[in-house]
Amino acid sequence: MSANRKPYIKFLFADKFLIRMDDAIKSPVKETVEKTEEAAVEISRNPWTQKLARFGFYSKGFLFIVIGVLAILVALGYQSGKLADPTGALATVAQSTFGKLLLVIFVAGAIGHGIWNILRGVADIDDAGGKTVGIIKRIIPVGVGIFYFGLAWSAWSIVAAARVSTENGEVQKTLAAILLALPLGAVLLFLIGLTVMGAGVHECYSGFSGKFRENFKEYKIGNYFSSEIITVLGILSFTARALILLLMGYFFITAAFASDANEAVGIDGVLLTLARTYYGKTILFVTAAGLVCHGILSLYEAKYRRLC
Repeated sequence: MSANRKPYIKFLFADKFLIRMDDAIKSPVKETVEKTEEAAVEISRNPWTQKLARFGFYSKGFLFIVIGVLAILVALGYQSGKLADPTGALATVAQSTFGKLLLVIFVAGAIGHGIWNILRGVADIDDAGGKTVGIIKRIIPVGVGIFYFGLAWSAWSIVAAARVSTENGEVQKTLAAILLALPLGAVLLFLIGLTVMGAGVHECYSGFSGKFRENFKEYKIGNYFSSEIITVLGILSFTARALILLLMGYFFITAAFASDANEAVGIDGVLLTLARTYYGKTILFVTAAGLVCHGILSLYEAKYRRLC
């Protein structure tokens, strides 16, 4: 009987050993994560970090107002209009009077917005939590932060005359091309498309439900008029963003099925798609107005958003 029990006893001890080894690995990782979160929280509470973050919202607001206004001009039939993504909008700004000076200011703001978004995800400023859905919600702002670092680099490249203009939709096409070159890359691109579309649905819900206001310091807004303006801006802004994200996600999925990176589009491609619909100019105008509202809402966020 004892001979029959030996394998079981060996298995039992091996199992306990594996559990201890697993704990030995998990414990330092958990400790490192906790220390990283604590450090991120401390950095986010620094007054200079918060000033830089608020300046970043002003830069973000400026960028989306430019994109929206350029698209509105197209919808109204003005030749000075242009369907542009963020990088294309920066190139357009560079051609204006004091354009490069504005871009230098934007670089500082974009870096600030990038840093804050990364801190926002790591420190869990929006109280997303540590479960699967919460982790996904926290990864998104980190990605946004990296994206704004890229925009800062693009703006600086334009200022330094390394390149005067950039092809619209370049980021999306490059990402799609990289993924399609990987094993199972089409599957990854398809999943990204679904995620982007899911984000679009969430944006729509956040706007109409008023959930986006959870991140505002309501006690600082004060008067009723400003509060109502923020509500209206939120509905128009998040609806426009939802539409753009849904279409961007759709084109990512199309690129995955076609194995063609050129199918992926940015904001400019989405606006062009809307312009080609039956009521194209009207739909383009409304969407562009929503982007302007998103820019104006960012100016309110600079003043009233909870940063830590």
